[in-house]
Amino acid sequence: MSLIEKILGKLADIQSRHYKIMFVITLIVTMILASGLTKLEIQTDINKEMPQDLPVFKLGNKISDIFGGQDIILVLVRLDPESNIQSAPKDIRDPRVIQSLVDLEDLLADESSIDNIQSIGTIFDAMDEGVPSTLDDVRTNLSDIPDSAMFFNKDYTATLLYAYTSVGSSEEKTMAVTDSINDYIEQVSKPPGIKLSVTGILPMRIVILDLLVHDAGFTIMVAALIILGLLIIMQGSFSKAILVFIPLSMGLIWTIGAMGWLNIPISIATVGLGAMILGLGVEYGVFIVARYNEERDKGITQRESLLATVPSVGYAIFGSATTTMAGFLALLASTMPMMQHLGFSLALGIFFSMTAAVVANPPLILIGEKLSYNRTHKKHRKYTQKLEKHKRRTWR
Repeated sequence: MSLIEKILGKLADIQSRHYKIMFVITLIVTMILASGLTKLEIQTDINKEMPQDLPVFKLGNKISDIFGGQDIILVLVRLDPESNIQSAPKDIRDPRVIQSLVDLEDLLADESSIDNIQSIGTIFDAMDEGVPSTLDDVRTNLSDIPDSAMFFNKDYTATLLYAYTSVGSSEEKTMAVTDSINDYIEQVSKPPGIKLSVTGILPMRIVILDLLVHDAGFTIMVAALIILGLLIIMQGSFSKAILVFIPLSMGLIWTIGAMGWLNIPISIATVGLGAMILGLGVEYGVFIVARYNEERDKGITQRESLLATVPSVGYAIFGSATTTMAGFLALLASTMPMMQHLGFSLALGIFFSMTAAVVANPPLILIGEKLSYNRTHKKHRKYTQKLEKHKRRTWR
């Protein structure tokens, strides 16, 4: 017998004698690791998932340090093609549109997180006479200004406002400055038939954040429901399926919680991690439960069944899990941080799934048998009492 099998045999002996304490310990571990969920970060900045030690990225970071790394938020101002309002502007150079841009710039100037603002309104705001009163005057003034056409598209149906900010990779600051700009857009007076939309890298990161949060939760929920349904079909019982599913869920919670404690972010590469761990780790619990039931069907005791199950199946699970972990850990040799995070996170998930199956499954099985026995015994006693009561009535 190998050293691992001897260790697993001693574990099975402890589990058979102190299964309630062992299950309480796993619950405490689950709560401790679950607290790491509050520390879990979601990485939407793709640049942070790139190899920063390569020359091209080093140069980019150096330029940002020298000249200042600024992010640009774009406010697209365009004519609404679906508008039927007669008084609506037909040219984006309409004085009313430009005045709206000037007013919006004044509001944005009070935002501390915005460093600089540029739009066609900046040009007219700097003029002593301000915004002209007619479209022809605007056209005349713009014709005298070099490169003023860069603010417009070719058919003059749209213009851009550039807001420069330095929020870095902070998701909170990114969301705050984007929300502030949207609030200012709501406050500013706009002519009819004009639409203002916020876009750019920072707003796109907010959308990515929402998508990552939604997809992470949704894929885990779908995978959990499918796996639980298949377990119910295979085990032929909801209670038996739960014996596999609860430790599997613990393994997932341990994994994601540990990622929070280890500062491993959820990114585009790892957003499907939860569903993958559920799919890869479910077999370990199935093997434990199936082998235990086989031993119990032979008529041997719980203790003997555990002593036969945990060392043998546990050793096989250990071999399967370690080889799988080795394959995932090979991704640490990748130059891409996102691939490194994916490999380490999957290896961590396999390790915790294996541990939950070997450590949490046996005590849970014994608790389940105890509850089932108590429930059956209670029903038997209830039926016996009814039968005795019926006999007494009959004899009378």
